[in-house]
Amino acid sequence: MALNSDRVEGMTSTAAPHSSALAGRPLSTTGMVLGVAATFIGTTIGAGYASGQEILQYFVSFGVWGGIGALLIAGLLFFVLSATVLTLAHRLRTQDIHDLVNPTSSRWPTRFADLCITVSLLGTLVIMLAGAGAALTGPLGVPPLIGALIMAGVCVLSVLAGVTGLVRVQQAVVPVIIVVALGVAIWAILTPEAPTGQDATALVNSSPLINTWWMSGILYVAFNIQLAYAVLAPVGAAAVSGRGLRRGALLGALALVAMAGAIMAALMVNASAVGQAELPMVDLAARIGPWASFLFLAVLLLAQFTTAVSCLFGSVQRLRRVHALRRLPVWTVAAGTALVTAVLSGVGFSQLVGIVYPLLGYAGIVIIVMLLVTAALHRRRRRASSTSAPEPTRAG
Repeated sequence: MALNSDRVEGMTSTAAPHSSALAGRPLSTTGMVLGVAATFIGTTIGAGYASGQEILQYFVSFGVWGGIGALLIAGLLFFVLSATVLTLAHRLRTQDIHDLVNPTSSRWPTRFADLCITVSLLGTLVIMLAGAGAALTGPLGVPPLIGALIMAGVCVLSVLAGVTGLVRVQQAVVPVIIVVALGVAIWAILTPEAPTGQDATALVNSSPLINTWWMSGILYVAFNIQLAYAVLAPVGAAAVSGRGLRRGALLGALALVAMAGAIMAALMVNASAVGQAELPMVDLAARIGPWASFLFLAVLLLAQFTTAVSCLFGSVQRLRRVHALRRLPVWTVAAGTALVTAVLSGVGFSQLVGIVYPLLGYAGIVIIVMLLVTAALHRRRRRASSTSAPEPTRAG
């Protein structure tokens, strides 16, 4: 799950850098397709993808056919939901995701969406700190909790210093993550571990909250796309024409499925070696050589850092809206949030991925339903208005 500071301020009407870049100049249909696809991929790919732990638990743990089935469901939902957000935002000319997920006149759907986003920010922050703790254990030789506290402290200092520059850093990191992760995955597929005769499902980490492959595919999308809504809506609203939006969503979904499929295949054929690892892709990189392990670890830590800072920044902005915290200095709220989440990260990276993300996914399913209901009601109103419009009178 990739984030940036503009996104996490909270599903507002502020366009993210990706969307403003698309809106800055007229694009051809091909340019729009590629721009939408790149934006979608960039806001979905992140540290969780690079570590391999998400792919391990959501796809590899269900075996070859279960993993493929979950991947196909995820790809279909990525396309349908991103296309729905893009086209609905374009037709309503709104950048505010609240307009897209609230099919009623009540404020409760909006409040529920806001609560989900806040919990997603805090939950993702906990997981990023846990991942950083696991990543720093090797090179620094410190316990995971100490590594998490180090990352938390750096994040607090970054938030207090300003996070504007992190947007550019993350835009540069995402392509590097894709290239490095795919490079390691392809190498691992071509040089698999000797088969043990055991099924991969018995060799890998799995989530206690996901029991079926089809639900795994749904939950993977439900938590991953939750914060991407805030970027896709401004892209759709800013588009001069709706042409290309759906094709861009389709291209982005296909690319995400292809990349996840490559990592799934790499982990599947090496399940006996990395199935229980906290950072399985780092372990695969280490098989290439120490330099590859160091490179992958550096990219992963940078991705975790940018995501964690964005989550902390967004969490602080939202928590300071609470009346009891409104008068506290920013540094107090930031330090307190970082400390609490760092302590919670002590549960462990793989355990948190298997618990927190599924819970966020179940809540995200409710937001998906609200989005689809809003789109259906808007479509019905459009049809009703088109059929009730008076026919033009003919001359003489």
